[in-house]
Amino acid sequence: MPFQAADMNSAFRALFDSSPCGLILLNEKGRIVLVNQRLQEIFDYSAEELLGQPVEILLPHRDRAQHVGLRDGFIKAPAVRPMGLGRDLSGRRKDGMEIPVEIALTFVDLPQGRMTCALVIDITLRKRAELRLREANVQLEEFTHVASHDLRSPLRGIANLIEFIEEDYGGSAPPEVRRNLGRMAERIGAMERLIDDLLTYARAGRRTLKNEAIDLAAIVAEVIELEAPGPGVRIETDIEVENFDGVRVPISTVLRNLLSNAIKHHDREEINITIRARAEGDMCVIDVRDDGPGIAEAAQARAFRLFQTVSSSGRNNSGLGLAVAKRLVEAHGGDIELMSDDGRRGCHFRVYWPRFARSDRDD
Repeated sequence: MPFQAADMNSAFRALFDSSPCGLILLNEKGRIVLVNQRLQEIFDYSAEELLGQPVEILLPHRDRAQHVGLRDGFIKAPAVRPMGLGRDLSGRRKDGMEIPVEIALTFVDLPQGRMTCALVIDITLRKRAELRLREANVQLEEFTHVASHDLRSPLRGIANLIEFIEEDYGGSAPPEVRRNLGRMAERIGAMERLIDDLLTYARAGRRTLKNEAIDLAAIVAEVIELEAPGPGVRIETDIEVENFDGVRVPISTVLRNLLSNAIKHHDREEINITIRARAEGDMCVIDVRDDGPGIAEAAQARAFRLFQTVSSSGRNNSGLGLAVAKRLVEAHGGDIELMSDDGRRGCHFRVYWPRFARSDRDD
């Protein structure tokens, strides 16, 4: 049975009042004609206190004069403005407290005339969480630098002792002594790589490098050359992505870690790896596949965690490569997935990397 006009009005009002977001309706003069319960809760005003008031009552004093011009401009040339445009906006509660908000704007034609509808979300909790995350990242980096310095010093001392022992023997050290000294040197190298990986992980969440034109095919070729795979490693590439704006070093690091992971954890002398990339909407989709032993489904959930090694290859591995890759990808607005089926050989990592500069997207 179709809605009657009265039913439509009741349904609209029920939806308006029950919205989990603050909703406010303004007339062509920028005066408030309707607010819902959530908006009253956000700003601690009653509906009676707001109706008929200019919308600037909900803004900090410093923003009110400028907002009048912006509001009039929107009324003259209305357009839908969605959430999440990266702008920091502030609202002002009745008690004078400022709160961070996100606002979406649209317009609606009613019998009373054209109205502006604003959807308001209080993002105080999100901003607090972001602040805590930034502070945690700073603390992590500070801790890692201190740990790096404190750990490298004794490692350098041990390395010097190994050299002194070798000099004392003058090339006549028994085979077992030479073997043990070599093992000590290998352990020192493994510890130094672990420290380097920790520093990389700590810095991975920061976006301090400038954007540049990304030639993904050239980066893939460079990564393969730097990794210097042995004669038994066959790597096939198929890069179908035009140059895009991004940050070169993180992309290169992610690819290097994925390629290194595929080679390091392989259990055969003959290794086949494919690296493919294609454009998909705003994303560059990069697939890295190998024909190694794969990762059991039960272990996949922890593959990207710190210090987790899900391979049984027995080779030196800090367990940080995939964690660094994931942190870098997510820090630049992308995503990474692991696909490996139980009972079938091979790992498949899929990376979604934005094909635009985040700063450009926010404008």
